[in-house]
Amino acid sequence: MPGATIDRWQDDYGRARWSARLVTRAGPMVDEGELAGRTVDGRLVSGHALVADRQVGATGRREVLVVFHGSGNLVGLGDLPG
Repeated sequence: MPGATIDRWQDDYGRARWSARLVTRAGPMVDEGELAGRTVDGRLVSGHALVADRQVGATGRREVLVVFHGSGNLVGLGDLPG
């Protein structure tokens, strides 16, 4: 999904966590599944995600902000620094 941003971190228990956000006109209709795509530098990344939030914009363009939450490492990005 072009234009998505990804943040990743370790929680208080040392587990890898991540979130992805994107603005789209046609958001996913499912509540969980495999999120996959390519980074700007061409790496393929994927991971299991839950749709944590959907916010419909106030404009007439019907844009939707979709927030995904995931746990574990994103395949393709490697491990978080220790």
